[in-house]
Amino acid sequence: MKKLKTVLLIFAILCGMLLPFLQDKKTALAAQSLEGYIIDMNTQESWIKVEEYNGNQKQFKVTADTALNIDQIPVYLNDLKIGMEVYGEYNRDTLIYLESWSTENPGYIPPGGKVRTGIIKKIDRDQIILRLTSGKEETYYTTPATIAIKNSVNVPLSTLYEGDWVRLYFDEKDSDIISRMKIQGDSVKIKALYKGQLDAASMVDDALVLKNAQIFQNGSWQEYKNILRIDYLTNFPVYYAGKAIPFNNLKYLQGKTIYIAAKDFFGKDTAEKMVIKSQYETTFSDKIQEINWYASAFELKNKRNIDFNEGTIFIKNQRIVDGYSVTPGTDALVVADGKGEKALASIVYIYDQDINNSNIGQYYFYSGKLESVLENKVTLSDFFILNHNDWESFDDEKELYYDNDTYIFDMEKMKKITPEEFFAMDYGVGESSSSDRKSWYAYAYTDGDRIAAVVLKKDMDSLLRQRVTIGTINKIEDDGAIGASVTLTDAKDWSSRNEKWMPKSLPVKVRIEKALLIKDDRVISFEDLQAGDSIYMLRDDFEGKFLLVK
Repeated sequence: MKKLKTVLLIFAILCGMLLPFLQDKKTALAAQSLEGYIIDMNTQESWIKVEEYNGNQKQFKVTADTALNIDQIPVYLNDLKIGMEVYGEYNRDTLIYLESWSTENPGYIPPGGKVRTGIIKKIDRDQIILRLTSGKEETYYTTPATIAIKNSVNVPLSTLYEGDWVRLYFDEKDSDIISRMKIQGDSVKIKALYKGQLDAASMVDDALVLKNAQIFQNGSWQEYKNILRIDYLTNFPVYYAGKAIPFNNLKYLQGKTIYIAAKDFFGKDTAEKMVIKSQYETTFSDKIQEINWYASAFELKNKRNIDFNEGTIFIKNQRIVDGYSVTPGTDALVVADGKGEKALASIVYIYDQDINNSNIGQYYFYSGKLESVLENKVTLSDFFILNHNDWESFDDEKELYYDNDTYIFDMEKMKKITPEEFFAMDYGVGESSSSDRKSWYAYAYTDGDRIAAVVLKKDMDSLLRQRVTIGTINKIEDDGAIGASVTLTDAKDWSSRNEKWMPKSLPVKVRIEKALLIKDDRVISFEDLQAGDSIYMLRDDFEGKFLLVK
């Protein structure tokens, strides 16, 4: 009996010793992960605030047990900087672990008688492959003398997108050199992606009716309307299980889930293409790793294989494009239809965007110190260039050229200046300059080495804090509290660590009071922006630096 009491006493002591360990293990198992950007921090009070990729903001305590690392090297809280991209784990409101990554040099900042119409399938510098309304494909060529007109305005050829509807004019019957082209306006853009149950398809008034309609917005399907009417035009393409079907067969598919890419046609939602779900839906947001054109299939980064065909809705730059416009390495949302390992893409929504719409354009965005300003020429030192959505630094000098048509804006005086004033005043700091002169810095939007627009600043911005965001303007505001601002839907931030676009689950509001605004190769004003504009933006959290209307 005495021996049994001794064993029970030892067991109780061991349980008491193990209980804290078991509680700690339970706590560790409850840890959650986070990914995003540092937007605020306080080293005195030991807290840090992170904006996750989806837009949610959270504040966390940093304790002596929190493991902080940069490039896998242990650091202190004050070594982290606002704007850094981070990954971590937390329990409740306390950080357990936080990892970040350094960047290189952070902080720096008769004629016309022949006519062809169709949709641009592919652009390769001066070569354009056009899909005619007959379905036939033909190849034509542009020259520096080719005139492009859009919305009755002369625009650069770099305005072209794959998927644009164009009318081409030629000066000679047998020529394949384009003399002039007319580009369809924004009505070519896909306004929305809808999903719902097919309730009715009327051939009398050319309309579809959807029940429980959803709209794809901010990275996911969201409830939209209980009943949604969508018009359609003649020869509207409809696909079911990968096959084109006659429109009058829709009456047998009532109640089926359908996906519709719709555009705005004279103020009405009009169906451009429709796919009917035949089995089960799966959604992927990943990078397309490889494409097998012979098998009509692609492999995602997660190793999942997806088939595609003529019925797949490919959307890029808000336009329906040919599947051959997709390239390996592309970020995409894929809505697939299938069962088990077999899946057919219903929708492939391409996220990728850059400053240039295609390789016709040779536009760049520079940041750097103004080393010298000469007549018609400037030299930037320790400059940066925005390359594939990231700032790339160069410990070198770069010569750029300006002319009478260059837009030059002094951010300190908040006014536009002339090329003569730019040259005459002390914006450039060379070796012969007096030591009391302060360096000026510039953001320059260029066409090759020619400066189209430049913004001048006395203080250097921290480029580490900046990130590239794409989206669609939903709201435009101008009030006394914050000044001019835009709110974006379907916004995505470029993630350097993941090397892909990260969709935001919430709208993004950005002030553009001091941003450089560009559209069709020229500077525009705040009043020129419109709801529905697709934009490519460089921003420092709430402050926009550069906005390009796409």
